[in-house]
Parts: sequence; C-alpha cells; structure tokens
Amino acid sequence: MASTTSVTNLYEDIVADLVPYYDNFVLLPNQQLIAHAYNITGGTGNTMNIPVTNPWTTGATIAAGAAIVATSGGSEGQATPVNDFAPTSVALAVSKRGTGTFVTTEDLEDGGQSTVRNAVVTRLSRAIAQSTDRAGFQVMGHNSETAMTNLTDVDVVGMDGIQAAADIGTCELSYVFSDEAMGYAVKREPTVQMFDNINHDRIEFTGTLRNGFAQIQPTYIRAIATKDGIGTASNVATGAATLSYFAKSVANLKNANAPMDFTGFYAGVISPAVEYALSNELNGVGGTGTGSIGSVAQGLANDALLQGMITQALGISFIRSNNLPSGLASA
Repeated sequence: MASTTSVTNLYEDIVADLVPYYDNFVLLPNQQLIAHAYNITGGTGNTMNIPVTNPWTTGATIAAGAAIVATSGGSEGQATPVNDFAPTSVALAVSKRGTGTFVTTEDLEDGGQSTVRNAVVTRLSRAIAQSTDRAGFQVMGHNSETAMTNLTDVDVVGMDGIQAAADIGTCELSYVFSDEAMGYAVKREPTVQMFDNINHDRIEFTGTLRNGFAQIQPTYIRAIATKDGIGTASNVATGAATLSYFAKSVANLKNANAPMDFTGFYAGVISPAVEYALSNELNGVGGTGTGSIGSVAQGLANDALLQGMITQALGISFIRSNNLPSGLASA
C-alpha cells in the first residue's frame, strides 16, 4: 500500500504543477489576445462590471460667435450635444469549471509516483484549459457560454463567411478580432483538492477554477463560418475556407476602427481544417481564384508559408485551436 508520505508528496507535486501546466495549455486568457484581463480573487460576488466609453463623433464647423454645443432644441452650433461622455458597463460573470480523476493504490505501486503525477497534472490542467477556451469562443460568437447550434445564433458579431441561410450542412467558426474586443476575469486560480477514499483504496483528485468572458466591443469581432471537415481546396461554392473571407474581416475591422495589437496585427483563430484550406490556397494547390495570394505571389508562396508571411499579407496573426464552435446548422 502507498505510504502516507508518498501520497502527500504526490499531492504537493500536483499542486505545484497545476497552474503552470494550465497556463501553458490555455489559449484565450492571454494578454496578446485579450487585453482586458482582471483578477478578482478575494473579492465578493461572481460578477464584475467593466466600464465602456461611448464612441465620439465628428465635430461640426462652427461659425464665429455661434454656440459650440447648442442646447436641446437650439438652432446654433452643433445639434443637441453629440459628444457627451456617457459611459456604460459590461457585466462579466464567472463560472466554475472542473474535472477529476481517480488514482488507485495499485496505480501508484505499479506506475510509480512520477508517472502518476504527470498523468494527473496533464489530465486536470488540459481539461480545465479546454473548458475555458471553449467557453470563451462561445462568448465571442454570441456573448453567452451556451453552445451555439445554428449560424443564426451568431447574432452579435459580423459574419464574413458563409451566411446563416446557406444550407450547405454543418459549419464551424473562425474568428478575426482585436485584442480590445473581449474581457476576461478569474475568480479562482486553478486549484487541486485531494480525498483519500479508503473504502475503494484510491485517491480522488479534482481540479477546479472559476473564470469567465464577456464581449466588450462586439464590433471588434468578425466571425467566419465555413463547412465542417477537412477538404482538399478552398472553394466558396462548397463552403470551404478562403483567404478572401479573412481579408474581408480585416477590412471590416479597420472600417470599425478596431485597434490592432502592439505588433500591428489582428488575431485570427482557426481550426486545423481551415488551416489546411488556407495553406492549400496559399500554395496554389487549392486553386488560384480571385483573392488568392497564390495567384499573385506564387513565387513567394512557399517561403511565405514557412516564415508565417500570411500574417503580414493579411494583417492577421493566425492561431490554431481545436476548441472553436463547430457543428452549427446552416439551414
């Protein structure tokens, strides 16, 4: 039977490793993707309000001696004050995420403490990291952690790919966004609890955290819907991803005055299927239709792909994720 000392050492090792493992696996709680991140551990309540300033408008040409800001119903100067500072707020609620695993005494005796430690830490950290990213990408699409089931659910951001009534089967989402678009808060850092179940001769480990997301500037997010599955070419007619969708997203974000990150790019999160379609197009394998970089810079395509030049060409830093919304109906 495993000694009390070995079990205690195992627990201490897992506690020490859970946070750095989680930080390594999770994607969205990253300052390069979400600039507005808040740690509210130790505070009361499960919701915070993030202040949001209202947009300003263009000033008017004012005649000499005229009022710069006219009173309500007045006829001089600008119409009724157009640039009043009227801040609002966005509510961000945190949710509990967690997972658990059993470790039998036989596992410790046969596998060894190091093997068990690595397996437990990996399972706990990856599970809550994946839960966090999936929740964040749902919020990015419709400001709720409830899973979207139809493209019509994507109702608070602009769409630059397949539209809701395309009727081409199930779709997945990619996102192009500014780091100013979303907010993130953590109420409880990743935490391990251990329970020694002597009746079953096993140790039970749980990993939990409390965090949440909210849209702060929905106009700084563009969603791109493409057909589910890994195809062989970029083809708009069949719903496959194409570079023109992403170029349009960049244009729309610039039109909305969405700020870029400190390196001068927007973030673009895509699935492996979309990555494959775009790389095919960039290489000229999947066709060289209008908007394809392969058609205008074929000689540079392979070097561009290897060096990540696609981000410079489109103004996007592409990031791969398996946690994007998928299986969305398009009918």
